[in-house]
Amino acid sequence: MNIQRVITPRERIGKVPDKLFLFRSCTGSMEYPGTENGIKEVLKILGVEVVMDPDQTCCSGYILTCSGYKPEPALAVTARNLGLVEQRYDGLDVYAFCNGCFGYLSELTHILNQSQSYKDMSNQLVGQWGYHYQGKARIFHVQELYYQLIEKIREKVVHPLTGLRVASHYGCHYLAQQYGILDDGDLPTFHEEIIEALGGTPVFYKERRMCCGYAVGRGFTHKESVVQPHLARKFDSAKEEGVELMTTVCPGCNVALDREQIKLAERGFGPYDIPVIDLGQLIGLALGVPVWKLGFNANTIPVDGILSKLGLGKGD
Repeated sequence: MNIQRVITPRERIGKVPDKLFLFRSCTGSMEYPGTENGIKEVLKILGVEVVMDPDQTCCSGYILTCSGYKPEPALAVTARNLGLVEQRYDGLDVYAFCNGCFGYLSELTHILNQSQSYKDMSNQLVGQWGYHYQGKARIFHVQELYYQLIEKIREKVVHPLTGLRVASHYGCHYLAQQYGILDDGDLPTFHEEIIEALGGTPVFYKERRMCCGYAVGRGFTHKESVVQPHLARKFDSAKEEGVELMTTVCPGCNVALDREQIKLAERGFGPYDIPVIDLGQLIGLALGVPVWKLGFNANTIPVDGILSKLGLGKGD
């Protein structure tokens, strides 16, 4: 088997799409709706039309990871969601902005496409409601498209992030991929390249590859006594390097890294006071998306200081 490990964005995606299907994240919609809106605004500036559908449901990955049910229901949910895209928006690829959604969709479609029995089982179930999965839609993460369009992003910067020290959190669900990836998971740099294109200063901190420790773990299975010291170690590392802002590409990671800072302080860690936003929101700031469209009022750790440093106000 000859499968290339690291490939270019063009090899991964091909031609830049004129239109794509944006897969809604339940965590993003409920916790940080500004992430979704920021992505739509950025893609509009970059000339890519975004399509969404109210009938799309959760990817079902959270409960599957917790062994809340067997894999068969999750396979059927995936077949329904992607069957919906194939039937209503034939030819569009699916782009996730949540590492969890991206990971589960990629894994589950691989199973469906490799196992005719699972594919038949899933289609038999969802066929009762008029859906049918063929396996045509490809799965990408929106960050991959950002990287492919990095030069266009650089050209469209209107508010350069001059002097802003930004740390990246890639997230384990994305870095866990083994083949056909944009960067080596052991030492990725493509987020930092995007930050540089925006005029910011990327910060390489020791624990930048460390998992957020949250998602299913913090929510369902791991105690605070395990996750919070883990997070404190990550933030200690970031603070030592003078990080002013941290970016994610997963709303679940946002929940951990933003919401937990208050609880960390209550346990005697920090304080850190490092705002955490989605990479799409950061690109949006630099490309001139109005601040009020980026939904920063949902953040636990305020971004006011960052906006002030960039000469922006919440009403801009």
